[in-house]
Amino acid sequence: MYRHRRWLQIIGALLALGIYAGSWHVVGIDLRKLVEPQAARRAQEIFTAFLTPEILVPERGIQRVEVPVRVPCESGNIPETAEVGEGPRLFLPPCASPGTQIRIRGEGFRPGSELVLRWVFAPSPQLPLGGELLAGRTRTDAAGHFELDVEIRPLLAQEGGARLQAEARWEGRWQISPALTRTMELTLQTIFLALMATTLATGVAAPLSFLAARNITARGPVGTAVYYLTRTIFNVVRSIEPLVVAAIFATWVGFGPFAGVLALTVATVVNLGKLFSEVIETIDPGPVEAITATGANTLQVIRYAVIPQITLPFLAFIIYHWDINVRISTVVGFVGGGGIGYQLKLWIDQTDYHKAGTAVWAIIAVVSAMDYVSARLRETIR
Repeated sequence: MYRHRRWLQIIGALLALGIYAGSWHVVGIDLRKLVEPQAARRAQEIFTAFLTPEILVPERGIQRVEVPVRVPCESGNIPETAEVGEGPRLFLPPCASPGTQIRIRGEGFRPGSELVLRWVFAPSPQLPLGGELLAGRTRTDAAGHFELDVEIRPLLAQEGGARLQAEARWEGRWQISPALTRTMELTLQTIFLALMATTLATGVAAPLSFLAARNITARGPVGTAVYYLTRTIFNVVRSIEPLVVAAIFATWVGFGPFAGVLALTVATVVNLGKLFSEVIETIDPGPVEAITATGANTLQVIRYAVIPQITLPFLAFIIYHWDINVRISTVVGFVGGGGIGYQLKLWIDQTDYHKAGTAVWAIIAVVSAMDYVSARLRETIR
């Protein structure tokens, strides 16, 4: 007997080992990929960005102006100083010869800003897609002026000239990041999304939970059939992931928070319905029997014997599920359910990991706060 059990244990261990080996192969686990230099650099970049969310950013500005320059000068042409545009202005000869230098003068730019001069080429047979060529760098003075000598490259003669572009960039005082502002707006939307879904679901789940409670409904053939039908519906709908439901509603009513509310409402109805029904099934039967003995009907029994016993547990489950829905709504947003989740997905797709980090930290803060508040509320109503 002992030897027989020993062989069964060995066979079971070998079978489990084979299952795990097959699973390892099927899912393609390759631990070497975790330490590949390129993968490690990408992971470091992403984690660093997530740990340094975009909270404050410097105020940024840009000024740009362009002037055409012919190369070489036409026969008999006398170069003249040209002034172009309003605001930032450039002064330079309208043409030049290859290999020479021309003096560029600028006015009206932001004082003390970095300034880049570049040649901008239009598409041509030599440059089908056009292009740019750096001409020089400088900085404007306290009055917004600059002067710079620029060499006329041979490429300019091949193209017959180009447009000289002057671009000034600067950074000002620090200000709240637009990503943070957007995150706060969508985080608030996420909280209200979860609140509306929980409220709507409670209104539907509360009456349905009585139909799914054996001690209330399962009396007689009809009541038993209703009980099993309601329980079956709860189990079937609960087996469908909220992500799938959200994708369906996003296709039905369009992307946005309304689709998220509908998806979370469906998921919350069946979850709360099941929890509520189990609370009803565990009530003290004494008050129910006492009220029934007086000749009260089913509605009166529920009103005076059941509801007083289930009010506080119901409130605790409602508050707890609001907390859960705040977390789920973030994931539902990935498939178009609105809220912060959808914006987080967009930032990740666009590799704006610093902005995505802002959203992640906001989600962590909200979930932590909701967990604390819901726990205190549940303690209060007990």
